[in-house]
Amino acid sequence: MSTLLILDTSPRGDAVSRQLTDQFMQAWNQQNPDGRVIHRDIGTTPPAHLDDELIEALRKQPETLTPRQKAARAASDAMIQEMQEADVIVVGAPMHNFTVTGALRTWIDHIARPGATFGYDPETGPYGLLDDKPVYVISTRGGKYGYGDPDDPHPADFQSGYLRHVFGFIGLKDVRIIAANGMDMGPDPRAEGLAEAGTAIKEAISKLAA
Repeated sequence: MSTLLILDTSPRGDAVSRQLTDQFMQAWNQQNPDGRVIHRDIGTTPPAHLDDELIEALRKQPETLTPRQKAARAASDAMIQEMQEADVIVVGAPMHNFTVTGALRTWIDHIARPGATFGYDPETGPYGLLDDKPVYVISTRGGKYGYGDPDDPHPADFQSGYLRHVFGFIGLKDVRIIAANGMDMGPDPRAEGLAEAGTAIKEAISKLAA
């Protein structure tokens, strides 16, 4: 049974990114009627920002844990397990100030854990611990900031490269950007951007089915 993990990261309930992750999920369900969907909404229920207490809990192995630290480790373990169980990961990632939302950035803080999702070799450096799998980043942009192509990057797109790097750091190197440009530029650019993203989603589902 195939498993799809959907991460919604927008704080807005009516966000375009949510509409597109739902579109991806529905198309995936048609191809995988017996599949399993895991949905984590970190946009409306984000993890806590790291402070000294949580850094100690997530980055080290303290002998004793406070109740808050135990809860943070349990939540982090659950989020990591979701990624491990998934065969495909879809991230709804609206571009906020040319990069990711605060909720997505905080989620990354909770899942990028030494000994859990990455290790370090003194000679070769860091290495990821998660098995590679497709990660689709559905990036909604108010303006026109390219398509997340690493060979043709837009100078104001700090989101695509960052997410490719951080996912690759934990072992997920197959990161594919689906961009919806022009969401705040008026009806015509918005419609064009949504159509392009919809086509890209259909192509992604076809490739996964093949």
